[in-house]
Formats: sequence, C-alpha cells, structure tokens
Amino acid sequence: MVREIITEWTGPGSSPKLSIMYFDETPTIASQRAALGTFWNAVDANVSNLFAWQVRSEGRELDDATGALTGFWNENTAQAGAGGSPTAPVADATQALIQWLTSSIIGGRRLRGRTFVPGLPQTAISTGSLASGIRTAIDTAADALVSSGAGLQVWHRPQNGAGGSAVAVSAASVWSEFAVQRGRRG
Repeated sequence: MVREIITEWTGPGSSPKLSIMYFDETPTIASQRAALGTFWNAVDANVSNLFAWQVRSEGRELDDATGALTGFWNENTAQAGAGGSPTAPVADATQALIQWLTSSIIGGRRLRGRTFVPGLPQTAISTGSLASGIRTAIDTAADALVSSGAGLQVWHRPQNGAGGSAVAVSAASVWSEFAVQRGRRG
C-alpha cells in the first residue's frame, strides 16, 4: 500500500499547483506530514514570498500493485508556510526540479520520481541556471527528508491494473537547470 500526500501551492495570477508525493503506510501520517512540513519550511526561504504552501490534511491510500483505492487518511495538524524571498518570482513555468532516486530498475530504467518547486525568486537565476546556493539549500532539505524515516517512496503506476510498485527513495538530486512542468497527474 502507498499513502498519497499532496502539498498545494498558491501564488499570484495562477491556479494552485500540486506537489504529489507518496509514502510507505508504516510510519504514522502525523510523522510523515511533519517531515514534509519540515522539508517545505527548509525550501521556502528560497521561494518568493508571493507563494504559499499547505500540506493537505486528508488524502488517499492506494494498492501500489493495482492502483485501487484502499482507504483514506485524515490528520489535522497544520503544515503550512510561505516563501521567504522578497524578490518577485520567475515565470510560472520555470521551476526547480528535485529527482527522487531509488535503487530499483523497472523496464530497463532506474525508477525515479520528480517534485517541482514553484515560485522561485528572480535571484534564483545565475547565468541561466539555478543559483548554486539555492540548489544546495533545496538539495540539503531533500536529503534530510529522505533520511527522516518518513518513508518517502516513488510509486511506479500499474499498467492495465497490474504491475505497480512503490519503492523507497534512497537519494535526492536537484537539477542545476530550470525545469518546465507541462502536465499534471493526480
């Protein structure tokens, strides 16, 4: 089973953005949401103060092999914050990309997940790439989430109702280039 936890981002002139992440069902939902709140709090110093985030207080539990809904969770401790940079944000489509790495190979490729960080300030740009200080800060926060014991996973979605699997994240990596999120699943 895999637990889905969604963080909702709001900012100027755009519809809410969703960061959908998956976790092992073994740790408590309270500890997972707290670890996710700590992660986003560490990231938000590098986000424009025109953006805010909130970890949703309810969500779904899914059978990782089939994708079937198996239950719901609810935990009401507030996990929210806002960006700390007074600088205006870059274009909406320009975001930092965190890759969540696993040790699993599926279909001849290493299974990895992605999380996009919206609302980066214009100071995040350095010679066309993500400024090294911001990249390091997000990378450090991602590494702390991986080692927190929260059970962060990458879910390989099933094909035709079978063959899905959830695999523990073993490391994180932040791209030095900006990423563009073109579509959303959820």
